Amino acid sequence: MMANWERVAAFELTDREEAAVETVFAELIPEAVAEWEWSPVRWATTIHDPAALEPLIGLPVSELLDQVDSFASTDGELVSPAGTLMIAEFACRVNPMPVLDWVIEDERKYREKTKRGESFVRDGIERTSDPQWEYRWYLEHGRPVHELLRGWCGHRAVTMQERLAAAEAEVQRLDELITRLIDQMQGNGHSIFADVMARVHEEERITPANFRPVVDRPLKPSEIPVRYERAPRRWGYR
Repeated sequence: MMANWERVAAFELTDREEAAVETVFAELIPEAVAEWEWSPVRWATTIHDPAALEPLIGLPVSELLDQVDSFASTDGELVSPAGTLMIAEFACRVNPMPVLDWVIEDERKYREKTKRGESFVRDGIERTSDPQWEYRWYLEHGRPVHELLRGWCGHRAVTMQERLAAAEAEVQRLDELITRLIDQMQGNGHSIFADVMARVHEEERITPANFRPVVDRPLKPSEIPVRYERAPRRWGYR
């Protein structure tokens, strides 16, 4: 038995894959049909009802077992984390809409957090997280999971060029919206606050020049600016 567990433990999921698999199983795979395990091998999956699982993944369970490490347990057929990953991917192909709807809703939640932060209680005191921290967390953890799930559902990942074009269009949209809000404040007796917001909006604008990191390194000789200095004239000598 120990050899069987060691065999299925050879494959490990990444953190992003773990989060994506957990979402797919919660949305598409009933626990009575199959459920992933916490121990002794995390993310191995026990298939309780093969006949019910097959229409959910569009694949005979026998074909799945032929492609991954597995063994029969007292609760059913147990497949390695690689099998768990395949179950999640195949389930997304068969029934993508619940997962895509989950991604859209999760992105909405992240947008709220990155605008206002998230309220929580620590040591009996209500606090609010920093929106900038929430945005960094989204870039490192949220967005990679969303892209992975979209890929499983048949949607290709967004390219860098598409992100750039969308970001520039969104900046233009927000500029126009802020301009309208400032004009409304000026027209309703809040000219001082409107002027402050207009100045802050312009002075704190994020551009490639101030966003690009400055690398602190020794300059090459070719990068050092040349300075010309005139030697002091020595009177009485030629």
